[in-house]
Amino acid sequence: MIDDVAPDVRTHVVPPVHGRRARAGFWLVAAVYTLVMLGGTLPIPLYAFWAPQMGFGPFTTTLVFAVYALGTVLALMVFASLSDRAGRRPLLAAALLAAAASTVLFLVARDVPTLLAARFLCGLSTGVFTATATAALGELAGAEHTRRASTVSTVSNMGGLGLGAIAAGLFAQYGADPTHLVFRVYLVGLIPAFLAVVVTPETVMARQRPALSVRRPAVPDRGTGRTEFLRAAAAVLAAFAVSGLFSSLVPSFLREQLHVHNVAAVGAQVGLLFLVALVAQVAVPERWISGRWPAPAFLMAGVVVFETGLWARSLPTFAAGTLLAGTGIGLVFRGGVGVAQRLADPLRRADLLATYFLAAYTGTIVPTLALGLLDQMINQGVATLLLAVTVVATTLAGALRRPAAATA
Repeated sequence: MIDDVAPDVRTHVVPPVHGRRARAGFWLVAAVYTLVMLGGTLPIPLYAFWAPQMGFGPFTTTLVFAVYALGTVLALMVFASLSDRAGRRPLLAAALLAAAASTVLFLVARDVPTLLAARFLCGLSTGVFTATATAALGELAGAEHTRRASTVSTVSNMGGLGLGAIAAGLFAQYGADPTHLVFRVYLVGLIPAFLAVVVTPETVMARQRPALSVRRPAVPDRGTGRTEFLRAAAAVLAAFAVSGLFSSLVPSFLREQLHVHNVAAVGAQVGLLFLVALVAQVAVPERWISGRWPAPAFLMAGVVVFETGLWARSLPTFAAGTLLAGTGIGLVFRGGVGVAQRLADPLRRADLLATYFLAAYTGTIVPTLALGLLDQMINQGVATLLLAVTVVATTLAGALRRPAAATA
């Protein structure tokens, strides 16, 4: 069933608490959000161990990542908006349980199907938590602190992604058990995270029994709001195509083309993209985030420079491109979350945020799978060049498009 309209009985979403309890809940949700996103990138440096153990190549690596993105997309289309009716806390708790189940599967994985199942559950958890936690942060912060909510949400998202790749690389390089120790530690960390969600104030007051359905992505009403949102969604789609490349094939590129064999260094290089994106969101002037050209310029420059580094077999050039691309991704993501928070109907906040994140994760699926397939047919340089040209063309087209005039 496709449900493309708002439910007949709409929930009333207001912060039920103020003051100290709301502030504590805000930071608890932010901390757990960071932890969940951290879990999404823990597997990235570990493909170097799983591939020879399970006998798979680059295309299967991209397939495993695409299954993660598919789980995220499914969660955003089916489950994420349920929190507008069932409440934020139940969905956050369910997402943590899915993360725990995924972690257990990683611990017992001995073949590709188990690995795929683990990544799919991880994607479901990430998708539900991303939209629900972002909505909860906005409500716990209050209407007068929208900017703070957007900043903390994007910092939790990007910061967690960056820390996950770095942590997994360090555990794999220096720990006793490269593919298990980091997941054991993560599983233990989910216990206090669950308790934090339990004590967080609920922000959906008039809850209704949720009806499970596949929802058409929500967009603002016609006019400049819709145009502004769609531009933000297209920009984040292109940006996440770049992050998808880093999350799937960049570790193998670093080993095979740039001869980086230290797993901690590989994890740090991937994590660098996300951490730079984090810094860009909190350190750059506000006019860079709201401006028309800074985000596209950084993203396109980064893609050109790191692609040059791959062709020239130059790690410093590749690292410079990573810094530029990470800045672009951070600016695009922060700006888009701000647009979504500002345009969202308070009664369907998670719906619009789910659509924004749906665009982001859709940007990782098709390009990443196409890149893995092309890698089997042609050399890696040509495959990544095609992706680079596509990202630059899409980003440039979006930046050149003039805003629509306001309509009555």
